[in-house]
Amino acid sequence: MNPGIFHLIGISLLSVGCVVAWRQGAFFTGGLDPVVVLKALMQSAALGWAWLVAKQYPVKFPLGIRSLNFLALILLISVLGSFSSGNVMASVVIAVRVFMMAITIVYVMRSFSAAQTLIALSWCLAVVGVLSSASGLALGGGTRLSGGIPPLSPNEIALLVGVPALVLLHECLRARVHWWHVVMLLMLAGLLVLSESRTALIGAAAAAGIMLLLVRRFPLQTVIIGLLGLPVLLYLALLTPALQNVIFREDSASLLTLNSRTISWSVVLNYPLDSWERWVGSGLSMKTIEVDGQFWDEQVFDSSWISLLAQSGIIGTLVAFIWVLSCVVMALKTAKLRTLFLPLLTFVLVRSFMENGLIDAGAMFLVFFILSLSLERPSIAQSLDWQYAGSLKMRAGSLN
Repeated sequence: MNPGIFHLIGISLLSVGCVVAWRQGAFFTGGLDPVVVLKALMQSAALGWAWLVAKQYPVKFPLGIRSLNFLALILLISVLGSFSSGNVMASVVIAVRVFMMAITIVYVMRSFSAAQTLIALSWCLAVVGVLSSASGLALGGGTRLSGGIPPLSPNEIALLVGVPALVLLHECLRARVHWWHVVMLLMLAGLLVLSESRTALIGAAAAAGIMLLLVRRFPLQTVIIGLLGLPVLLYLALLTPALQNVIFREDSASLLTLNSRTISWSVVLNYPLDSWERWVGSGLSMKTIEVDGQFWDEQVFDSSWISLLAQSGIIGTLVAFIWVLSCVVMALKTAKLRTLFLPLLTFVLVRSFMENGLIDAGAMFLVFFILSLSLERPSIAQSLDWQYAGSLKMRAGSLN
């Protein structure tokens, strides 16, 4: 293996491995245990490795500072907000960890192109997602696909397989792949459906629709494969219970209230305007909130935007909104990135409304931050043209 590829894949695997869940239902509150320590060591190793590689490679790729500025401001606001809730240490630790993830990506993208970084992350997401799914299927469990090793939730699996699936779909539509890429795409799409994550499926469908709209000319082989596959898709959607099982799955009794998400949302949205929490939040360690009138005492937010509102207040949420809006505008304006980056942003942002992790120590943040850095002017100037450039292998490039 080329040394450059080895470095890039190794750093990406460490980065993904230290942000996925190693246990379910546990949130960091400031204490130390073997899992917390091991994840911290992995994150530190990824950052140190990326720094060493950045010093080793003479060719540097220019990066802008917009993304880091937005992130630093949000983290600073959340740390200030943590003083109101008394969880300063836990919030500071999470903020430092998120910033370490960001700096790791910056070092990587100073040494490797945006395309190489995105492809490497996609492969690593797929490896971890498939490994978790396969072990989960082997161990058995409920009707929804859940992970075994690591024990990922269905929604986490949907994110890990969804991003590489969209990258592969983008290349398949342009006939720039080999047959085994198509097999991998079908496998990842199958795992996405088995996860029964409605938000991820809606986001993936919207992203795929945008890709189709942005394709100017379909290769003949793509048209033929599409015509052959259309009857299969129609059969699965209309003549089998697959679609119905996703929409009306076992936990859909509260579908009209977004599976009870709005219960916790209303608490955050009703913070008094003159309160500290309303404007600067309560810190990044604020993952749950107390609720009244239910059979349970606490509830997870299950929305990146409600989480931002609780963790960094109106000010931090407004900064995040401006950041996201700037990324969307740049994706719309940049023709050579639009066909892939706009669908990927769509997938991430649709998930962000119903899932946590957009600005947090998680895989969604890794994807979003790479997209954000790639959509800054210095990166765009040296970016490949994703609409017309060569094959997926050529995009990965040769690293010397």
